[in-house]
This record gives sequence, structure tokens and C-alpha cells, in this order.
Amino acid sequence: MGAAKKVAVHAAAGAFNLLYRLFGLVGRRDEVLFVSRKADRPSYDYEECGKAFARRGLTPVYLAQRLGAKTLLPYAWLALREIYHLARCRVCVIDRYDPIVSLIDFECEPVPSDGCTALHNDFPTRPVVVQLWHAFGAFKKFGYQCLDIAEGHSSEEAALFKIHRNCSWVVCSGEGARAAFAEAFACPVERVVPLSRPTQRRLRELASEHGARPASERPRVLFAPTIRKYDKAAHPVQDLIDHADELFAEAPFDVEWALHPLEQGKEAAGGVPAHLLAADYVVTDYSSIVYEAWLLGKRVAFFVPDAEHYRTSPGLNVDPTEVCPGLCASDAEGLRALLDGWVRDPRSYPVEELAAFVDGAFDGSGDDPAEDLAAFVCARLDEQAERRDDRC
Repeated sequence: MGAAKKVAVHAAAGAFNLLYRLFGLVGRRDEVLFVSRKADRPSYDYEECGKAFARRGLTPVYLAQRLGAKTLLPYAWLALREIYHLARCRVCVIDRYDPIVSLIDFECEPVPSDGCTALHNDFPTRPVVVQLWHAFGAFKKFGYQCLDIAEGHSSEEAALFKIHRNCSWVVCSGEGARAAFAEAFACPVERVVPLSRPTQRRLRELASEHGARPASERPRVLFAPTIRKYDKAAHPVQDLIDHADELFAEAPFDVEWALHPLEQGKEAAGGVPAHLLAADYVVTDYSSIVYEAWLLGKRVAFFVPDAEHYRTSPGLNVDPTEVCPGLCASDAEGLRALLDGWVRDPRSYPVEELAAFVDGAFDGSGDDPAEDLAAFVCARLDEQAERRDDRC
């Protein structure tokens, strides 16, 4: 890493902290800030959580803007507004790594030295920072689970940018994901809470609203791969697309392709994609869409010809070839055979294997994640206020 980059990051951190303190001179308001850098509008999760916080007296403020490599001025304007609201709000919710949140030195509670070895022990209290991670489950490794490999950050870069620092609480979808999230965010597992996201409730509602497809209609198969962050990585689903005409020419089903929106330069606004709702089968490689498909009652296949490589970079928390081998195909012909067999005899689909893959991903989460999150955070705010009163 070059010296110029290090100087630039330290300078940026200094500027962020200076602005934060200047804006903080005015005092805090009963405000909850929601920040997203991958979409131009608030996600469904943000809007539902905002309503729940509003019912408890906190005013939601949304900062959402999709930023690209050539958006310096929009980025600077978003950063300025974010720092202003961070200095004024009581709660901040983020859905990905946020460099401004990570680089600012917030007021933190003292953390008892109880032998915890997590890198990020800082516990911001003003504001309380909630990481509402954008994906269900913990399929593939991310964050601090995959340092110094092709599809991850270098250790030097993670230290310089203080990646994922300053999360008071990290929200995951269920008990089965807590340990992996603690590793990924380098925080104590006690700070990872299985409250899930409002989209979980919406998916269950949609599953009950939509009945089975009429027998007269052809089944629909949706191909939805994960994003490939490393430009030299294999892209097996792209290979399928290139040979789709010959591979699926006589298939007893219709095929639809849905590459990751960020891979196509589009925004990642969240919510339930219409093409997922309309699908009968979902074929993915390592995308967390498998959990959304499960909540909707869809059937899933894994196309994993590069599984050996992917176990190394970025790595897998749940390996489908081990947990549900009957749902996996390692080549196009094997995938076509699986799909043909299930479409001709739906009862042959091994539902129990998909259940084994999803096992624990939603355990412990409630029926109304937005209300649960707002209630949890507001209870923590009340506890902090009581402790401050006691110290006075």
C-alpha cells in the first residue's frame, strides 16, 4: 500500500473527526439516521425500521445515494451530510461497511477487560450504531473472515480503514449466523443479535399470499449468482448464459437470468425482486438469495463447479456440497439433469436437504423485526440514560 494512500486516509479521518466535533457543538436531537451508499432510495428494511422508531419518538432521517468511482462531488456532499447527522442523532443504522462511521472516534462506553479478544471492542453510545447487514444467513465468508485473499481486503487495508469498527450492535437473521457474524465484524459475539430484518416478515407474508402455479403453466427457473468482486474469478453462471440456447433449448421449463445488480452497475435497493417471487426454482452459486428463496417456499439448486476454489476465496461458512449434496451440480449437464428430474416429478426434490442448509439461519428472530429492533435499541438508550443519571 502506497504512502500517499495512507496519508490521504489519515487526513480524511482527521477531517471527519474535526467536522463531527464542530457539528456536535449544537447538541443532539431525537433522531435515527439511516445511511446507504448502494441505492438512491431507502430500502424496505430502512423504511419499516424508520416507522418503528418514529412510533417511539425518534425522527427517521434517510441518506441514500448510489456512489460510483467517478462521483467525487456527490460523495463529498453525502459525507458532509452524514457527519452532520452523526453528530446530531441518537441512533445510526448502516447496512454495509461505512468508512465514515469506522473512522470517527465516537463516545464509547468503557469495555470491561474480561478476556475478550475481539478486535473491535469499542461500544459507541453517542450515537448508538446498528449494523443491519443487508444479507440473510452467513453463507459465504466476508469481512474479517477473509483477509489477505483475492476476494477480501488485505490486513493492512483493514487496519488503515478500521473496517467495521464502531458497531454497537450487529443484527443478523438468526442464532445460526451469530458466530460467523462475530468473526466477520471482529466484535464480541454478545453484540451480535438475532433480530433479523423486516424483509423476513414480508417474505413470509408473500409466501402465504401466493398460491401454487397452475399446472397448465411451465415452471420458471431463475438463475441468480452472487457478485464476483475479483475480476479474474471464474463466473460459472456467465458460462451458462453463453451456452443457454443449446443447453435449455428443449427444457421443460422457462429460464430467467438475474445477475447481481451491483455487478451490472445498478443500485442494490433491497426488497423482494419480482423475478424471485415469480420463480419456482432458484439456481445460485453462493448468493444469500437462497435464504430469501427458502422464506418464499421456492426450491433451490446450487451450481458450484468452482467450489474448491471458492472454499479458499472468499471461503464458505456453509458448504452446500457437504450439507446438501443432492442439490448441487458441478457441471451444466448435471444441473440440467437435476432440474429436469424435479420438474417432471416435483416430489423427488429433497426438501430436507434445503432445510439442512438453512438450519438455524432464522432461529431466535421474531415475527416483527422492525418493532423488535426499535424496542431493543430504545431499551438500550434508556439504560444508558439511567447510567448517566447515576453517575451524576
